[in-house]
Amino acid sequence: MKRIYQLKLSAVCLLLTGLISCQNAWDDHYERQDPVSDTYTVWSGDAESYIKGQANLSQIATLLEEQGMFERTSPDGGYTFIVYDNALMSGLGTTDPVMFAKQCVSDVSINPDKLKEGFGLYTRLGKNIWISIIDGQLCLDDFPLVKQVKTSNGFVYQVGGLIPIRPSIYDKLQHLDSNYSDFVALVKRYEETYFDKDNSTPTGVDPMGNTVYDSVMNVRNNLMDRYTADGLKLWDMRSEDFVSTLFIPSNQLVRQAIQSALDSIPRWLGRVATDADREKFERWLVRACFVNKRLDPDAVLPQAGDFDCVGGYQRIIDKAQDAEVFEYIDAARWRPSVQTVDPASREALSNGVAYYLTDLKIPNHVVIYRVKAKFYELWGAMNDTQKDKYFRWTNWVEPMIVNDAQSEFILSETLPTMYYHVLTAIPSPEALTDSLVCSVSYDGVLYNSDTRKLTEVSLPAGEYYLRMGFKHSLRYCINIWFNDSLLVEDMLLNAQGSNFHFDRGSVSDLDYYGRSTIGFPEGYNWRDWIEKNEKAVAYDTDGYQVAVVNLPHSGNFTITIESNDMSYLYDPTNGRSKNNVTQLMMYHWCLRPTINNY
Repeated sequence: MKRIYQLKLSAVCLLLTGLISCQNAWDDHYERQDPVSDTYTVWSGDAESYIKGQANLSQIATLLEEQGMFERTSPDGGYTFIVYDNALMSGLGTTDPVMFAKQCVSDVSINPDKLKEGFGLYTRLGKNIWISIIDGQLCLDDFPLVKQVKTSNGFVYQVGGLIPIRPSIYDKLQHLDSNYSDFVALVKRYEETYFDKDNSTPTGVDPMGNTVYDSVMNVRNNLMDRYTADGLKLWDMRSEDFVSTLFIPSNQLVRQAIQSALDSIPRWLGRVATDADREKFERWLVRACFVNKRLDPDAVLPQAGDFDCVGGYQRIIDKAQDAEVFEYIDAARWRPSVQTVDPASREALSNGVAYYLTDLKIPNHVVIYRVKAKFYELWGAMNDTQKDKYFRWTNWVEPMIVNDAQSEFILSETLPTMYYHVLTAIPSPEALTDSLVCSVSYDGVLYNSDTRKLTEVSLPAGEYYLRMGFKHSLRYCINIWFNDSLLVEDMLLNAQGSNFHFDRGSVSDLDYYGRSTIGFPEGYNWRDWIEKNEKAVAYDTDGYQVAVVNLPHSGNFTITIESNDMSYLYDPTNGRSKNNVTQLMMYHWCLRPTINNY
């Protein structure tokens, strides 16, 4: 007896070793997590025998049998079955039995300790059933898990409610009614059907020697599909592999948001709105309505914090190089207190969740992008009355434009030439005698190079990056005020080197949208020009950052430049030429709204 016992023990050890090895393989595939529940019933047979052996599961057993679900299982396989009591099955109604049966089976054995909130159980239907915790109870979809059974070839989970066949994010989008057709059309505008060579099978060779394929056609969205920097798929709205949240705006909300943004352009930017503006707003709207995670109602309520929508890299076709490149794009920022949803409209989907919007706005930082003014353009366009109104000089006199403080910058015949003329002034005789503080205060004014007209600035309240430029290596110190706030005190411009070098200092590392070295004209990408001219990174930038400023009320602002030491450092030797770096030499100011300016 002792010898037989030892043999049986050895066999048991081998079996346990095999099971542990198999389990470890699954644990490697499904990351180990803290168990939600460790209570389950053990059934000595396989899943099929368990389901067929329970009187209260006879209806689901019959359905699975009729639809061939058991035929595709084997005793040594690994499966997960979702089953329902007969009392629930009577509510199946007109649900497609084939689809329902496929949704009840996964070809992966999922242990109970893997059933953690946010986990997706992938079924034969090609859709996920998501695990959630509702009122402290473990649920599949939105229904409580009432029984867990371990069998010889997997697990059986009995659920306390019929899980409906959920549409996917993309299914939901495609089947929205005509009240949401504007949004659907915007999303589909960026779709294209293409020949998917990677998933097509060669079937032969044509008379010209070209490989013939079975031609699998696929769909991609050139605006919304996201990739890694190396081109690996990171997210798309059509795939069950990625979890998403969809915000659904009505036609009325879409039209109101875009029109409101267009109406703001003449007031904020001093120009007429264009088709390019409309397209920008439409693109932002599409980008903002998709989030690459499943958001609970608490995350979208007005008191919730801001969050980013889908980010990552976008696939771009470089026509000049005939190459596919992947370019990082900033995620749209969502503010729940502004972009409001109806929490009761929440709809669970197979790969995420959808909410219907009750309000929608194009953010200020999207509408404005930036406002920038060069002093030589402003001064040159003003009459004497305007000069006295918008520029108020104290102990600086003889303001005048000095041309070509640096040579012009021609990057391309298709882009405006950058001129580096500066507005200058010198200390008054009284300031020179008594070493007085010199200052100039000027209000925000914009110059439209197309109309050659001036417009007083009227910006929405909020947070902005203030960036400025002077001639480099000036010999004196300055203070910079924004309205009543002192931003910079006794800053020695000579020590700043090339930071405030006209508008070419924005290539320094500065925080904006979480990234550095950004501050270019809208639509300009220095990478497109760098091979032609290495100075493309310095073309028409915002300039060097002075500070982040707050405009407390909508309207205009005042910037004041002071110098405590110019009056005794001023040297008239070089007269009013570009070489006299002891005179005031101002180039530009720029305000760019931060992402918090909503």
